[in-house]
Amino acid sequence: MSYVIGVDGGTESIRAGVYSSDGTLVASSATPYSTQYPKPGWAEQDPEDWWAGLGAAVKAVVAKSGVPVSEIKGFGMDTTCCSVVALDASGNALRPCLLWMDMRPCLLWMDMRSGAECAPAVLATGDAALRVNSAGQGPVSAEWMIPKALWLKRNEPDTYAAAKYVCEYQDFMNLRLTGRMVASINNASIRWHYCSKRGWPTSLLAALDLSDLMEKWPQEMLELGAVIGGLTRDAAAHLGLPEGLPVAQGGADAFVGILGLGVVNPGEMALLTGSSHLHLGLVDREISGGGMWGSYSDAVLHGLYVVEGGQTSTGSVAAWFRKIVGGDSVSYQELDAEAAAVPPGCEGLLCLDHFQGNRTPFTDPHSRGAFSGLSLGHTRGHMFRAVLEGVSMGTELVLEAMRKAGYQPTSIAVAGGAARSPLWLQLHADVCGVPLHITKGGTDACLLGSAMLAAVGAGLYDSIPGAAAAMVKIERTILPDKNAHAAYGPVIAHYRRLYTSLKPLFHSQAGGSAGAAKGGGGGGVTLGDKLGKPLAAVRARGDALRTAADVRGIVDASILAADFADFGGEAERALEAGAQWCHVDIVDGHFAKILTFGPPVVRSLRRRLPQLFIDVHLAVENPGEYIAQLAAAGASQVLFHVEACRSADAGHPSPTYCIDTVAALAREIRAAGMRAGVVLNPETPAAVIAPLLSPGAVQLDCVDCLAVQPGFGGQPFDKSVLQKVAELREMCPTLDIQVDGGVNLKTAAACVQAGANVLTAGTCIFGAEDCAAAVGALRQALAARWTLQ
Repeated sequence: MSYVIGVDGGTESIRAGVYSSDGTLVASSATPYSTQYPKPGWAEQDPEDWWAGLGAAVKAVVAKSGVPVSEIKGFGMDTTCCSVVALDASGNALRPCLLWMDMRPCLLWMDMRSGAECAPAVLATGDAALRVNSAGQGPVSAEWMIPKALWLKRNEPDTYAAAKYVCEYQDFMNLRLTGRMVASINNASIRWHYCSKRGWPTSLLAALDLSDLMEKWPQEMLELGAVIGGLTRDAAAHLGLPEGLPVAQGGADAFVGILGLGVVNPGEMALLTGSSHLHLGLVDREISGGGMWGSYSDAVLHGLYVVEGGQTSTGSVAAWFRKIVGGDSVSYQELDAEAAAVPPGCEGLLCLDHFQGNRTPFTDPHSRGAFSGLSLGHTRGHMFRAVLEGVSMGTELVLEAMRKAGYQPTSIAVAGGAARSPLWLQLHADVCGVPLHITKGGTDACLLGSAMLAAVGAGLYDSIPGAAAAMVKIERTILPDKNAHAAYGPVIAHYRRLYTSLKPLFHSQAGGSAGAAKGGGGGGVTLGDKLGKPLAAVRARGDALRTAADVRGIVDASILAADFADFGGEAERALEAGAQWCHVDIVDGHFAKILTFGPPVVRSLRRRLPQLFIDVHLAVENPGEYIAQLAAAGASQVLFHVEACRSADAGHPSPTYCIDTVAALAREIRAAGMRAGVVLNPETPAAVIAPLLSPGAVQLDCVDCLAVQPGFGGQPFDKSVLQKVAELREMCPTLDIQVDGGVNLKTAAACVQAGANVLTAGTCIFGAEDCAAAVGALRQALAARWTLQ
């Protein structure tokens, strides 16, 4: 009997297993490592922890197994995918850590800082490489390689420039093991926008000013199971294994896991379950479609394609329900028994499983969970079965999207938590009408898949399907019940309409929550603020660590166009419609021949809406006179005219701006606990404030570009503002830039395209017959480029 080592480099630990050549797990061992979260939405790990953990896990498992190292014939490894590292020529990580000076971290797969580098930059290119993202409809996830690399270039240019390699966890470890830098066709196909039929995404990279990334990516690529090389002397000593032991090319954990489930033929699918569901199917031709990802060519097996879907919250919803109805005092077996006594459809009760949003087929981060049809006759068993049915029907909707694109799964191999529940397995089979396979050791599918690659690399089998035939064993098959499947037909129809019906409510409730959900800051009130975070925390948050990824799309409702008899009610109406900020103009007659309200109105709004983000525009001759009053009244942000800080000189045809005065006022506003910004009249060039926007020394939080002269209604939109906005965005990618005046459903898209992320609108919102529809249209325009706050 020969043996191989399979390794699974996961998010929380690295696991090693010794397998015999027939697929029997002899022993396993795991070494944990830590994840750092230096900012909301960021997640980092130290590559040196991976390497140290690998050595400890392999030495421990070999000792535990009792297998002589001379009988170990191969080594294979899977890792998390899109855990991106920047390396120097010696293979050492480059990025400095904000929190630990001796750490050089990677951007972990779950790191979402590159949100701004996704929809606005990537999808806008319309490149053919984007077909894998719902047939080009998107979105492109911030998890993927290109957005992360683009973030590095924009935000850490020194690190990016110094990097010899920009690669993955997988590539870093293989370099350490063999001394050879190569890419996995699996990682490149599923997350780098590489296609074996069309090659590297060179036109996409060129459109993003990222062509130099091609020089930093590994220059060679290998298929899964191909031999990268033998263990170097140092690597062998680190692992306690023989020098020269063949190392097989691995890939992303879940995709290697489908091999460990024996999914190697067209029409077969792997369902990897846990806190979430991942659906990976094999097809013999290239397909793409809305509501799914892929297909990825040659990603696991040469000549085949992979289609992908996912549900964000599945097992986590079952765990949530158990926790709230009894926790440890009630077992899943008890809940299953109660649910099994309930008929299909739960007597009219439905559960929408979008507790953490929806990944596919809707790709909606704002969607949420819901129970519909509750009555006093429903029991705990009804509700738990509704949870299980809701997740199963969510899987069916993923399969529907794949069927529309041309993929019809003939069987599903299941691994993970759902496999421990006979009831849930049967529900999946009944709802989807597809037989399910349970394999021996399916919970270790990733580890077994890596061992299979090791066996192929060692020459124990001539192909991955050959290794699967010998090493993967189906223990049982769950067949769908035809009568139950028919009964679920009308139930699924109702479930399908549930999301469509509730979507407007979810988005209205989310309001300004998208930034909070994705870990972004950048000013404004997030959902957490609306739910009770003290306003002082919002105003004191500051932007010292703000990046371009933190910029969010914001609708700013100008109450100058609201009903003066009920400012508080009007502001509340705008917020309920989806606006995130409220814009208050204070004009003293100097900049416009009108007189409007002052700090008392701000104070009144603050009393009515304690968590409202109040954006004050001071169109006054002496803005410094109002700063203390506005801080006391509860303003969140104060904007003042740069034109108030200039002097007319008879000897010069153009006014002279006192930039030091502008900077001093901004500092005073910030010191009072508010965000600071300036307003530029249509004729005032962006260059005036350039000294305040230099990299590393940004002294402003926001710039308001007026598209009309202040104070006069009915003026046409001045298109010259668009060039100014573009110039400002280029100067400072982290800045909030708002366009104020003349913003309506026709001009909003042009403002966003130029680079504005805040749309200040009054008549468009408060003068509309349908306030919510108007705000929704503005939000839609913003969403073309920005993640909404």
